[in-house]
Amino acid sequence: MFRLLVLLALLACAAALWSQSPAFDPLDVWALPLLATILLGLQVLLAAGKIHVRTAFNGAFLVVSVYVLLALDHQFRVLPPGALSLSENTYWFAVIYTAAFVTYPTGRALQVVGIVLAAAVVICVGHLLYTVPAQTRMSLTGASLQFLLTGTVLIVIQATLGAQRVRLLAARAAAYTDPLTGLANRRAAEERLWALSRTAATYTVVLFDLDHFKRINDTHGHATGDLVLRGVADTVRAHLPEGAVAARWGGEEFLMILPPLTEQEARSTLNVLRNKLREQRHGEVMGVTACFGVATAQPGEHPDRAVARADQAMYAAKQQGRNDIRLAEWRHTQVPVNLEPAPLGGEPGES
Repeated sequence: MFRLLVLLALLACAAALWSQSPAFDPLDVWALPLLATILLGLQVLLAAGKIHVRTAFNGAFLVVSVYVLLALDHQFRVLPPGALSLSENTYWFAVIYTAAFVTYPTGRALQVVGIVLAAAVVICVGHLLYTVPAQTRMSLTGASLQFLLTGTVLIVIQATLGAQRVRLLAARAAAYTDPLTGLANRRAAEERLWALSRTAATYTVVLFDLDHFKRINDTHGHATGDLVLRGVADTVRAHLPEGAVAARWGGEEFLMILPPLTEQEARSTLNVLRNKLREQRHGEVMGVTACFGVATAQPGEHPDRAVARADQAMYAAKQQGRNDIRLAEWRHTQVPVNLEPAPLGGEPGES
């Protein structure tokens, strides 16, 4: 995205200079090449990994804002007597205001565009009072008021849309988040699985169920049970690799969507998680164990089938004595149920 914006800015700078040839504007003849050079430099630094994309956008926003303010100040100095309107460079203020609300959160964007608008007001009022000839002051006053008022209206509209966007994002997050654990909910996980299947991506599904969770609720109460679920969620979240998704699948069942794992990687990842769960303490509940079922989806495999294979592997772990990890094998059959005979690690049979 930033590369495209830089390209468009370079084309705009070149077009502006080309349209002025051979009588170049005294400001544009040096400011536009400098602006293009800075933007190109930011793109080079970004491509080289020297700066973050946020820094690149901040830098681009700053230099473009400075340029349009300089151009606004400059036009009052070079407008011919009898001018009835401001020059075309004022059009770019609308781009600046809109870009701020796209780049920054609404509150920050309001601060930024407020500074730019205030600077524009100072420039316009200062020139209208002290440098604009009396015969053109009235017409330019009207043009300046229109310019400043339309900018203000645009800012108000963008701020309103930004606030609505924040509410919509919050509502969407609530619709896809489990309220107790803060993990993704089943709906979010299912949509992620479908998105992966549409691209024929390979991924690993881990479905796990907490051992004897009903006993925890019956013995220690549902409040303690909720503490256990939140503790499990925090542990899972802390050990997710980049790009992975963890969801509360339902009740005490959790699902992880991971990059494709080999058997050895699955053993290592899940045994670390098992050890962390067994270290948990929630009141009188000393440690948590679970049964894990693992299935790696094949390209084009229906996501429901991949989850079903993980589910069957998980129940095989339960039948072997709980606190176990089982890996489902891939078979080109209607219902692939073959499971690896040996657990991936830990102490089978422990509850």
